[in-house]
Amino acid sequence: MFLGCGALNVDYLYAVDALVADGETFCDPVGREPGGSAANTTFLLAKLGVPCRFVGVVGEDADGRSVLQSLAAGGVDTATVVSRSGHSTGRAFCFIDKHGHRALYVSPGANLTVTAADLRRGLDAGVSWVHCSSFAGDAPFSGQLAIIAALAPEVRLSLAPGALYAARGYEALLPVLVRCTALFLSAQELRTLTGEPEIATGARMVLTAGVKAVAVTVGKEGSLVFTPSSRLELPALPVKVVDTTGAGDAFAAGFIFGCLNDWALADAQRFAHVVASFIVGGWGARGCAPSLLEAKERYEHAYQAALPPTRSFS
Repeated sequence: MFLGCGALNVDYLYAVDALVADGETFCDPVGREPGGSAANTTFLLAKLGVPCRFVGVVGEDADGRSVLQSLAAGGVDTATVVSRSGHSTGRAFCFIDKHGHRALYVSPGANLTVTAADLRRGLDAGVSWVHCSSFAGDAPFSGQLAIIAALAPEVRLSLAPGALYAARGYEALLPVLVRCTALFLSAQELRTLTGEPEIATGARMVLTAGVKAVAVTVGKEGSLVFTPSSRLELPALPVKVVDTTGAGDAFAAGFIFGCLNDWALADAQRFAHVVASFIVGGWGARGCAPSLLEAKERYEHAYQAALPPTRSFS
């Protein structure tokens, strides 16, 4: 069983001609989609056939119901998600320009009420992989650290820190890094986390902490994967980019899927690119989520090689 753990939000998507730092422009609403980084990754893995559940908190409102319905429709077990009365579900306001670049503003809502007890609801002996993304606020972060510390040694852990956790810095995340199987982040997030301007230097820093593999996305240039003994570079697939919302979450889903199937890291990296290529082709983080068959066909067409064997997760 794969367990996702992180903030649960609804993404409100707006198209703009250009992102402005200090000025004024028009925006056109294009959609309202359930989101949250770890939730997106979990949803995509479930679509690929991996048994998944999620832990987190939503409000007792229309957005909360939408979040739960979306996860369940993708095949995710939501029985361990808490619906908390008196709080609104988290919202993320996403402004996307015509090149697919975005600015993101988050209102955490019920995510600020998350406790360690909420997150422990999803842990049992059947969980073999836990994937975490960020929460806003110190209390939810502490709760997440508590359940990570309690994981059995054989349970694999991955983290997508995002901008929020990267900004906490290396020392704050060290309790997670020391037992992390895979770390997923953008080049800028890695620089923020480590204080190192060079990607390779920052990657070495987190590998030294104990991370087994560091996967760094670099936008249209593709990705780099570092381990203590290797460095893999792969260009992005040539697809039309509509919206980059959820691209990193999709990359993580594809990479984790490869790891769950015991593929070579190069094959997992390729599959990560394939899954991400579907997501950037449409609006939102889940609307273009591929089935395993669709991903297999694109993988084999793109790389002119057979997809490595996949196991049955049932």
